[in-house]
Amino acid sequence: MKKPILYDNKNPEEPASIQRLKIISRISAWLLLAAAVILIFSGWGITHTEIIYKVTFGLIDRRLANYIHRATNIPLSIFFLSHLFINVRLMLFPKIPHKIRIFDGILIVAGTLLVLVVLYMEFWT
Repeated sequence: MKKPILYDNKNPEEPASIQRLKIISRISAWLLLAAAVILIFSGWGITHTEIIYKVTFGLIDRRLANYIHRATNIPLSIFFLSHLFINVRLMLFPKIPHKIRIFDGILIVAGTLLVLVVLYMEFWT
């Protein structure tokens, strides 16, 4: 019976799941950067309305900038938490590979609770 392939050809020392986590971490970092840029420009659109209004040829006024600014909070927090917890997991794997499943569960529960806190603060306060 054949063993399942656990390693990719790029780095035989590294399991394929770790390489996938690195790719997901990189994607979440870029999405976090995009969300932060949108948050900055929409905040600037709230405080300096005339500049953003002229730059966007009248498409974004103060009300729309405020809506975009508030709508960006949830994606920003989700991208930040996913990037943070994936990188914590990647740091823990080489140090304690025999207990990594326990820490996977802890990180998943902690991340889910923090996302729920963000959602609560956004919608119910």
